[in-house]
Amino acid sequence: MVTRLISSAVGIVLCIGLMIIGERNPIVITVAISLVTGLMCGELLTAKKLHKNLKIAIPSIIFGIAMPILSSTGFAFVALYLFAIIIFITSVICHDYISSEDTLFTFGGCSLITLSMTSFAYTACGKCGLSPLFVSSCNDKAYTAFFIVITLAIPWLADSGAYFTGMLLGKHKLCPNISPKKTVEGAVGGLVCGFLAVFLVRFVFTFIYPDATINYIPLIIIGLINPIVSIFGDLTFSIIKRSCGIKDFGSIMPGHGGMLDRFDSIILCAPLVYIVSQYFTVIC
Repeated sequence: MVTRLISSAVGIVLCIGLMIIGERNPIVITVAISLVTGLMCGELLTAKKLHKNLKIAIPSIIFGIAMPILSSTGFAFVALYLFAIIIFITSVICHDYISSEDTLFTFGGCSLITLSMTSFAYTACGKCGLSPLFVSSCNDKAYTAFFIVITLAIPWLADSGAYFTGMLLGKHKLCPNISPKKTVEGAVGGLVCGFLAVFLVRFVFTFIYPDATINYIPLIIIGLINPIVSIFGDLTFSIIKRSCGIKDFGSIMPGHGGMLDRFDSIILCAPLVYIVSQYFTVIC
């Protein structure tokens, strides 16, 4: 537990540092998200031992890195199309040693990860409707930091709440065949903590940025749905780990595993924040 807490503390410090830098140079946020996305795609392929097949590993990682950078530009769809063409043409040419299952696993998994993280990059850095590479002209400091925090904080605090509640009160298994340590009590604790995180984030930001207006309705929508979705994101990747016969996707974060182990609950949450931000004025 100590190792897990230390890793979390280091991660929080790094996130805060990125947000401070990103207020003036949003491209740093975009590049960071791109690198994390490429790493997660690599971890996913490594889990199924597909990283050794460079014909599909290299395009997958390049796609993961490129898409967040290309978010909200006309080239994002082109990148997705090219990735699909390359992967499926490769599967036809190399059908003797690349199975259809591996092809679909690669395309489906990497597309899910990358499109989710691309929505994260756009939401955090694309308020002006420009590429995140050029969004510095918007000069809205609170916006970038807020959407980074709201996207990450709810799933992570829900996960932490579920972890500690489960340790203290957990008696009934949630999905014993998928993740034996998760309990119903832990899940309930996670949902409560995830919802309360919305109000914590709002309080902190209105204190730091007193001129910012943060609306309750979109926050409540995110707070009600994302903690639930985060559980299914976590369980989805737990199924993948179990099917691949591994405990963690990596070891880059001691106590947590790989980057994908830390972001699995966020992958299904980030698109919802993006969708809500398109229909509601969340912060202004």
